[in-house]
Amino acid sequence: MSLILAVYGKGDIGKSTTSANLSAAMAMKGAKVLQIGCDPKHDSTFPLTGLLQPTVIDVLEQVDFHMEDVTREDVIMTGYAGVDTLESGGPPAGSGCGGYVVGETVKLLKEFGLYHEYDVILFDVVCGGFSAPLNYADFGIIIACNDFDSIFAANRLCLAIS
Repeated sequence: MSLILAVYGKGDIGKSTTSANLSAAMAMKGAKVLQIGCDPKHDSTFPLTGLLQPTVIDVLEQVDFHMEDVTREDVIMTGYAGVDTLESGGPPAGSGCGGYVVGETVKLLKEFGLYHEYDVILFDVVCGGFSAPLNYADFGIIIACNDFDSIFAANRLCLAIS
């Protein structure tokens, strides 16, 4: 079974940079790593792949949300240091909940049997409202700085984790 990390914090705090660096460092030490971006902007894995990859929600839309028609190659790309990457994506603003998309991504991971294939699975989570990764995580990492919004978000995340 994989070690599962969930990296949380307010927007533009450095979660994706931290996540990509952690993923690359663990891969360079020999771990088989999957980094999952849980942000509608789908830019978490950009530092590892150099591009904005198709999201799970984009791929599911193409097959009319028939999960059985999705292959791992449709949603997983390999980036720097051999880190596999996946972006869950999200609905356009005002049209639904991004947490739903993260939940669908978790279902897809189970369907592909990926929880047993990797040494480390790292979720880069855009906000505390996306609780699905917390249900699976061995560790939660909160990225924060010394401003009110960051401390407020960190406090809310701690409450969610507890």
